[in-house]
Amino acid sequence: MVIMKVIVMYDVSDDRVREMLANRLQKLGLTRVQRSVFIGWGNNQKLRDIERLASRLINPKTDVVHIVPIDESYWRRVKVIGTPYNSKRVLKVVTIV
Repeated sequence: MVIMKVIVMYDVSDDRVREMLANRLQKLGLTRVQRSVFIGWGNNQKLRDIERLASRLINPKTDVVHIVPIDESYWRRVKVIGTPYNSKRVLKVVTIV
């Protein structure tokens, strides 16, 4: 089983659907780092679960969800400039000033 970081970003027009998606992503163990961006650990099964969830909830004509798996070696190179949205729960963030 391959474990990787996963980033989920979305633009959902319906407030109720957007809230449902955010709540479900948190229940799947992802952490909110921006209003419409979540990160967390995952494997191929979690990626499929997120894909199924998004497919069931959103309207593909007006909404979009990006699910991005990232290998740990690339994640170590991530840079954050400024104050993270959820600095208490962000996973291993490097801040540059």
